[in-house]
Amino acid sequence: MTILNLPALLSGFFDFLDGPEWRAWPFNAGYGETLLPSVARLLFVMMIFGLIVLFLRVMFGPNGYFRDEEMDREAEEQRVKERAVLDNLLAKNEITENEHKIRMKGIED
Repeated sequence: MTILNLPALLSGFFDFLDGPEWRAWPFNAGYGETLLPSVARLLFVMMIFGLIVLFLRVMFGPNGYFRDEEMDREAEEQRVKERAVLDNLLAKNEITENEHKIRMKGIED
């Protein structure tokens, strides 16, 4: 394949995609279809996206196989600092007990 044939190749590919059976796929009912094939395609696309999200969650989420432990350590250090600041503010009576509980709950989440 040479560079000179690339525009013709791309033009043919886009003409193929512009055909009536591919136009607006997978989000239209197409020509002569009922609602069921359209819903099935939409559910299939949603399932693919769900699998991708689940895969990324398992691999990189909490306790994931490829999760960087340095990030977890830094996050825990930050939480400890924030708790110390809140405890200090409570000891100085600069915030109320309820406000302290609410902010501590926000740190834990």
